[in-house]
Amino acid sequence: MSFALAPETPATAPLFRSTQSYNFSAKSYTVGTRKSALALVQTHLVADALAHLHPGTSFPVVHSTTIGDRNQSTPLHLLSPYSSSQPAKSLWTDELEALLAKGDFDLLVHSLKDVPTTLKEGFEIAACMKREDPRDAFVVREGLGYKRIEDLPEGSVIGTGSVRRVAQLKRAFPGLKFEDMASWHALEPRGNLNTRLSKLDSPTSPFSALILATSGLTRIGQTHRITCPLSSPVLLHAVGQGALGLEIRSGDQTARELLRRAGHWQTEWACGAERGLLRVLEGGCSVPVGIETTVEEIQKGEPGWESAGYGEEILKSLDGSSPLIHFSGVLPIETPLPSPSDTADTVRSTLQPRRARIKLLASVTSLDGSVHVLHEAPEAVVASWRGAERWGEECARRLIDLGAGEVLEDINRMRREREEEDLRRAKEANGVNGNGNGNGHGHGNGAEVQMSA
Repeated sequence: MSFALAPETPATAPLFRSTQSYNFSAKSYTVGTRKSALALVQTHLVADALAHLHPGTSFPVVHSTTIGDRNQSTPLHLLSPYSSSQPAKSLWTDELEALLAKGDFDLLVHSLKDVPTTLKEGFEIAACMKREDPRDAFVVREGLGYKRIEDLPEGSVIGTGSVRRVAQLKRAFPGLKFEDMASWHALEPRGNLNTRLSKLDSPTSPFSALILATSGLTRIGQTHRITCPLSSPVLLHAVGQGALGLEIRSGDQTARELLRRAGHWQTEWACGAERGLLRVLEGGCSVPVGIETTVEEIQKGEPGWESAGYGEEILKSLDGSSPLIHFSGVLPIETPLPSPSDTADTVRSTLQPRRARIKLLASVTSLDGSVHVLHEAPEAVVASWRGAERWGEECARRLIDLGAGEVLEDINRMRREREEEDLRRAKEANGVNGNGNGNGHGHGNGAEVQMSA
C-alpha cells in the first residue's frame, strides 16, 4: 500500500456553526475518498470544516483509486464487481468501505448521489453536509452566444452521459442531439470537470454545450462557466445531487461524536426523502429518476405545528444504538450524544420536537423521452429524518401507481439485454471462454491508496 502527499485545497468558510469542542484521545482521524479531482476538493472542504469544529485535531485526506476511477472508458455494468442486482453505484464505494472496515479510514466522504440507497451491513451515513445548489447547469462553449438551451439550433450536440438528463431533455427538446463526451477523443466520462470544459472549448469540439452539476462547478471555482441553471419543468436533478454524505462504521462512537455537529438537518431530511423514494423505485446510476425537494421548518405556534408530524412515532423507538442520522434535527446541540447502552426511555427525554413542511416533485422518464411520469406530492408535515424518508417511500409508491413501474420494467429489461450482449462481445474480444478463463479486462480489484494533505 503506497502513500503520497497531494496539494491541499484553499481554506474555506466552515460548512456548519462551530460550538463547544470535545477532547478526543487521538489527534488525527483519516478521511477517505476517491481519487478524482472533484472528490478531493469536496473532501478537503469537509476536513477543513471538521478541523474548525475540533481545534487541535487533524483530518488528513487519503484517496483510494476505485474500479470506477481506474477504468474510465468501459461501461459501468462491464466492470467487476457488478451484477444486475448490485447497483453500478457500488463501484464507487465497495473498495472504500473495505478500507473503512479495516480501519485504514475513520470516515468516508461521498457525493451522496453516488451512494447506494441501501448500505452494506456494518456501515452508515452518519451525516450530510449543507447542500450546494442541486440543480443541473447548462454550460455553453466559449465563443457561442447562446443564453438558454432553448436558443440552440436544431441538430446541436449537447454533451452528457447521464440517462436521467438525456431522457428528460429528449422529451423537452427532440431536435437536439445528446452524446457522451467519452465517445470523443477518449475523454474521461467520469473524470475531471476541468478536462471536460477544455474539451468543450476546443476548436474541433462537436459539442455546443455540456450539462453538468452546478454543485461540482461551484466547488471547483467554475461558477462563471454556468450559462444558466436547469430545473423543472425542463430538468429535475438527481437524488442526493449537491449533498456530501459522511460514512462511518456502524456504532463507531468516536466517529459519531466527531460528526454529530457536522450535519445540516434540512439537507439530511430532504435527502432522506429522496433516497427513500429511489430505494422503493430500485433506481441506480442508470435509471432516469428526477427529483426536486424543499424542506421548510415550522416554528412553534405556526400553522402545522400542532399536527402529528410524519414519523413522530418513530422517535419513541430511538435508543443509544440508533444510527446517528436518525437523531438529525431532534437532538439539541448542547445535549450529550446518547451512549450505545442508553434505552429508548432515556433517549426520548433528551429529544426536542421539530416540524417541517416537505414538498417533493419526482419523475420517471423512459430512455427515449416518450413516456414521462410526474408526481407532485401534496405538502406534508414531517417530524424526523425517518419521517421524511417514509414520506419519500410513499411518493415512490404513488409514482408506481401512476405508471412508473411499467417504465422501470422496460428499462430493466433493455438493460439486461444490453448487458448480455456487451458481456458476450467483451468475452469474444478478450478470448474468454464459457468458464471465464482468458485474459479478461485486467481491471483488478485491489485498491491503490494515497494520502492527500
